[in-house]
This record gives sequence, structure tokens and C-alpha cells, in this order.
Amino acid sequence: MGSSRGPLSYSIPELASESRKLAVEEVEKLLQRPEDLKRLDTLLEEYTQKHQANKAQLSATVATQVEAARAGMALLDKAHRTLANMQNSYKMIDKLCTECSALIENHEKIQILSAVHYNLGKTLQDVENIVALPNEAAEAEEMLKDDSQLLQAYESLAILEGTSSLAQQALQSGAKLKLEDTHNLNAYFNKVKDTMTRFEERLWSLIRNFVELGHNNPAMLVAAVRIVEIQEMVDKQLESSGRAAVPMKRYRKRMQQQIGMCIQDMTAPLLQRCSQLAAAGEDTDKRSNDILDDAHNFVSQLADIYDYVSPCFPEKYGIFHVIWKQYHEHLAFMLDCVGACAEQLANADILKVMGWVNQYSDTLRDLGIEEDELGFPTGSERGVGMLTDKYIERMRQQLNTWFTNILQADMSAEPKVGDDGTISTPGAVDFFRVVNAQVNVVEDISKGDMLLKTGQMAVRVMRDFQDAERRYLEGELGVEMVCAMVNNNVRCYNESMDFAERVEDSLDDDHKGLLDIEEQCRGFLELAKSATALLVKSIFSDTAFVDLFSKLCCSDDWKQGTITASILATLGDYLADFKRMLEEAFFKRLCEMSLEEGVAHFMAAVVTFTRAITEEGVQRLQSDRDQLVAFFSQHCKPERVVKLAAPLQDLIDVAAADSVDTFVLTYTTLLQVAPGISPALLERIVQARSDLSKADSREVMLECREVFATKHSNDSSEAPLPAKGKNTTTPFKVALAAAKKKPGGGDHALGPKGGSKSEDKALRTASVPLVPKAAVQASKPQEPVMISGIPKLEMI
Repeated sequence: MGSSRGPLSYSIPELASESRKLAVEEVEKLLQRPEDLKRLDTLLEEYTQKHQANKAQLSATVATQVEAARAGMALLDKAHRTLANMQNSYKMIDKLCTECSALIENHEKIQILSAVHYNLGKTLQDVENIVALPNEAAEAEEMLKDDSQLLQAYESLAILEGTSSLAQQALQSGAKLKLEDTHNLNAYFNKVKDTMTRFEERLWSLIRNFVELGHNNPAMLVAAVRIVEIQEMVDKQLESSGRAAVPMKRYRKRMQQQIGMCIQDMTAPLLQRCSQLAAAGEDTDKRSNDILDDAHNFVSQLADIYDYVSPCFPEKYGIFHVIWKQYHEHLAFMLDCVGACAEQLANADILKVMGWVNQYSDTLRDLGIEEDELGFPTGSERGVGMLTDKYIERMRQQLNTWFTNILQADMSAEPKVGDDGTISTPGAVDFFRVVNAQVNVVEDISKGDMLLKTGQMAVRVMRDFQDAERRYLEGELGVEMVCAMVNNNVRCYNESMDFAERVEDSLDDDHKGLLDIEEQCRGFLELAKSATALLVKSIFSDTAFVDLFSKLCCSDDWKQGTITASILATLGDYLADFKRMLEEAFFKRLCEMSLEEGVAHFMAAVVTFTRAITEEGVQRLQSDRDQLVAFFSQHCKPERVVKLAAPLQDLIDVAAADSVDTFVLTYTTLLQVAPGISPALLERIVQARSDLSKADSREVMLECREVFATKHSNDSSEAPLPAKGKNTTTPFKVALAAAKKKPGGGDHALGPKGGSKSEDKALRTASVPLVPKAAVQASKPQEPVMISGIPKLEMI
């Protein structure tokens, strides 16, 4: 293992050899190719220049180090001589002290005499200072006449006050003086005290005039503040030294009090004007404008204070924040007074006030006030809160009046047909136009609490608008108007989502995410769904349509397929009209609802009108189901159609069951999608199976009742019994209600509510079907019924 050697460990020949080796390596790097020889002259010239430069630099460095070494040697020599002289001097001092101590025999007495001499001189000096107090106080008082000498006057008075204080303490501590001497001395002290009082009065008068001085004479204000700062340091020294007997002046605290008094005096006329606002009567508008003008001047004054006054104070005082806090309290009281008169103010005046609040906040942001300190108190009993609440209350009342008029105009006029054939009224557009207009007004003056409250008010107005629309739906409306309400509410949903996004974007960070509008947006869709359900109700409540369903499963026309063809032809006629009038999305929803309603009607017909179940009848039912699926697959997704038609398919499977086990299995499957098909309804199908023995029928019903009981084990009862008295419930209506019952306890949106007990009651009390048997036998094949007229609708 080789050892490393530092540069100092090499001899001069070795260093020369190493340098030559490094130089050869460097030359080899520069002349690696033949063409590099052409640059040899240039390289030699550059080398010569660098060599000369390095030589000159080295010579200069060596010369500098030599001079530094010489200077260091000279300093060392001088220090050596100085130390030798000091040692000789200390020896001489020790020698002289020893001689003196040997010469003096009464050393302690000499020390006492020296102390007495010092005290006597100090006492005489204090007496001279006390005697000079009146003259010096008069000189300081003369300085007060010239504000430019205020600082010098303070320094002079501070010294005089210290002298006076020490003298008084000395007098109180011991000496017994005659009353006349005490009175003479107190006159001196009082002269200093009176002069200091006049000085402080002048100092505080300058401090109270901080606004004007900051503009016109900042040097004067700086001098006054410098006095406060000096006295603050004096107080701290006195406090740290434990001199509790000397009272602290606390100029800084007194300065803040003086500033507060000044601001109170400046805002007094404004606050007086505010207190008189309640009695202004018809002049409320003018007075509120005057108040805002004054308030605007104060805000402008704050900006001047930030620019001109604040720099005159030490940064640690945070004087702008102190002054702003005082202004803020008085302006908050101003708003409380104005808010108390909110009832008398017009909306335009309230907006002016809130606009001023917004400008005030913007100004303070520019002046560096933290965001959480900007706002005024917003409680319901404070000014901003009262003004905002009153404006929101009026706005809501106005919007309710406007949308009431809008809906009345909509309902009294004919719906308009668009270029694409859809039907609508201008109400939805007008409603959101006025809502957005109100938000625009507030958005210009507030991005915070008032805008949030406006958005929340708009949400409540949307709910009121939906309630008003719902009341119209509960009355009698033409189909065209109901279609218009479907389309309008779809548009309202889109408008409400845009409204929510826009308000959310406009709100400031502290209020984002606080506007809950999702429920009201969904409310428009729910209204559109209700109107769509009303359209479906209109289809299936058509008299001729009802007559067609009454012939299902019990007529020769049905066996020949004529009835089902007529039903589908009628549905096609209706859907063709609705496809033109409705938005595409809700036309599909209409088709799905119609399919659900049609399936429920077919199932009710099967359990109500079936007399005998034969293979041909089952095939006919299956054909009906297939035609229904094929028909609606033209308008909806096929897989969705199959799912919605599943209850009918399951009922057909129950009717076609060929054994007890198959009955139970298919019935169990049916209950998964149609839990309302109770054993009482199933019994009609079982009784229609002539191929089943009574024993098989009893076993089937026993097993099915157990399945139904297990499925509904959590239900205390299946459904309430029909009310006593006149009962208009027919077996078909009971079966229809049962077919509409959804898994989980929900009912079909279109059907009446009911349960299996009412079904049992109706089935036990009814002995004949809706269509008399003779009428069924007498019926003949007919062409499909085409219903062209669209009836008036009634809400379910």
C-alpha cells in the first residue's frame, strides 16, 4: 500500500521532475493529431503570455507576503516593548502604594473624611439643582411655544422631573424642615409639575391631530411619537429597577386613548345623523345617502392614515391596526343604526349600503387587514344582518309574486310548439330569468354572506315554484299543457344546475360548498316524472281503452288476438303524439311507465277475468307478452323492456305450471318482482286450472300461502280492509293495485295504494266480472280501436 505525500514533503528536484511530467502530458493532450502542429506557434504565444502573467502574479504575491511579514515582526516588537513598560509601571505602583500605606497611620478616618467630602459636594450640587428648578422650568415652558423644540422641552423636563422627584424623596426620607422652608421647596417642585402638565397637554393635542399632521407636518408627528417611545423605555427601566415609588407615565396607552377620543369626536356627527335616521320619515333616502357619503369619506381617510400617518409610528406599535379598530367599531354602530331602519329603506338604498360594505372590505384588503377581521357582525340583530334579511325577505316576496303571475299567464295561454314539435310555455325561462337577475344584482356587491343568503332564498323560491306547479297538476289540465309542464321542468332542472354552478363559482372561499340546492334541482325532475305519470294515466283511463282491457282473457276477440292488437295500436297512436310533444329523454320515460302500466293491466286481467286456463290460453298470453315487448322495444332499450315485462312473464309461468313444485317455484319467482300478487289473487288462477284435482289445488295453495307468509314475515298485516259502507272497489282494481306493488314495499307511481286484505275482501264479495259473460259471448271480432281524441287529465 503506497503512502500519500503532500506537496511540502517533495524536494525541489522532485517537484521539478513532477512538473515536467505534467507539462509533457498536457502538451500531448494539445497535440494529439498532426494538424494540431499548425497551432504550435499560437500555443507557444499563449503559453508565453500566461507564463509572464503567472510570474508577475507570483512576484506580487511574494512581495505582499514579505511586507506583511515585516509588518507583523514590527508589531510583535512593539507589543514586546509595551508589555515590558506595563510590567515596570505595575511594579512602580505597588512600590508607591506600599510606601503610602506605611506613611498613613489613620487610614479609616481618611476614608470617612473622603466620603463626607463627596456627600457634601453632592448635597451642594443637589441644592443648586433645586434652586435652578424654576428657571429651568421656565426655559422649558418657553420651548413649548415652539413646536419644533418639543423634543428638547421633553428632555429638559424629564431631567427636571427626575431632580424634583429625587429631592422630594430625600426630604421625605429624613430631614426635618420648618414649614416655611417646606413651602418654599414645594413651590419649586410645583413649578416643574405645572410645566410638565402643560407639556403633556400640548403633546396630546398634537397626537389627537394625527390626521392633519401626517399630511402636512409629519416631522412634528414623528417628534411627538418619539417622546412617547422614549418615555416607554424610561418606564421599562424604572419597572425593571424596582423603583415602584416612581409612578409610571404609560404614554403609549394614553396615546392610544387620545387617538380613540379623537376618532370618537370625528365620528360623532355621523353617529348622531344615524340615530336620527329612524325619525327621518320621507327623507330617509336622502339621509341614508348623506350617511354613506360621510362613511365613504372615513374609508378614504383610512387609506390616507395608512399612507401618511402609519409611517410616523414605530412598526411595533401597529398603529394602523389600532386606528382601524376604532373606526371599525364606530362604523359597525353606524350600520346597526341603519339596519334598525331597514323597514323604512327602499331596496335600492339597502343595496347602496351593502355596496359600501363591500367597497370598505376591498379597501381594507388592500391595506393589509386579515380576511377574518374584515367583516362586520352579521347576527340577525346587527346592522348587516338586519339589512340583508330585510332585502332577502322582500326579494322572496317579489319573486313569489312574479312566479305566481308567470304561472297564471302560462296556464291561461295555449302552449307554444317549437321548431322540433315539442310543447312548452315561456314560464320556465321567465322564472329563471328573474331569479338570475336578482342574483346578478347581489353578485355585483357581495361574494360572501349576502350572496349565499340570496342563493338560499332562490332555493326556497324554487321550492315554492314547484309547490305551485304541483297544485296546478292536481287540477284539470289538458294533455298539451301537461306535456309543456314536463318539458318546462326538464328545462328548469338544467337551469337550476347552471344556477347552482354559477353561484358556487361566485362565492368566496369561506362560503363555497354551503349552498345546498341538489334537492330542489331533483324536485324539478320529480315534477316532470309526476306530469309524465299523469300522461300515462290519461292513456289508461280512456273509456275505450278501459273497455279493451276488460275483454282480455275472457273474450273470443282476445283469443283471436284482436284485443291485444287494438291495445297496441291505441298505444302506438298515443305514443306517436307524445313523441312529437315531449323531450326525448322523458318520452322514453313515458314509454317505460306505459309499459309498466300495461303489464300491470295485463296481470290484473289474467287474475280477474280468466275462467279457464288452457294450453291455447297460455299460448295467447305468451303471444300478448311477446307483442308487448316487441312493441316497446321500438322506443326503449330491449333489455330494459324485458326487465319491466318480467312480472307478466312470471305470471304466465305460474299459470302454465304443471306440478305442485313448479307452482311453488314459479310463484316464488313472481313474488320477487310482484310482491302484491297474494294467495287470494293466485287462487283464481289455480281454480281456473281444470286439470288440477281439488287435493292438488289445496296443496298448491297451502304451499303458496307459506311462501307468501315467509316473504311478508315482517309485515304485521297485508293491507287495511276496505272501509265500511258503499264500496266501489272492483276485483280488477284490486288486482291492478296488487300488480303495481313493487319489491321493497313501494307502489307503482300510477296505481292506487292497497294490499292483499282489501284484495281478499273484494274478491270474496264480487261474484261477477266487469264484462258480463253474455256480452263476451255476443262480442264479435272487430278492427283495432284507434283513439284520436286526447282527454282532459286529472291528478291521481
